[in-house]
Amino acid sequence: MPKLKLETFRKLYKSLKTPWKPLNWLILGYLVGIEDRYINIKAADTVDTAVRKFNAENPESPQPEIKMKKTLTGWEMSIGDVDE
Repeated sequence: MPKLKLETFRKLYKSLKTPWKPLNWLILGYLVGIEDRYINIKAADTVDTAVRKFNAENPESPQPEIKMKKTLTGWEMSIGDVDE
């Protein structure tokens, strides 16, 4: 049985509830889908904000050097210096 995770969506479902059960299931299904998208968007926005804040506070952070080397079986990638 699908359940709503956020209290805001639970309250919204309770306010939209009807005496007709099939309509309640339809409302619940839409709210579960919308809630999942809302949680994903909110999480992505929070992470993006934290990354932007970190980059603003640390503009001189060193970037790792990525080196590519051709081998007999293809290409090999390494970060920084690697012993031969």
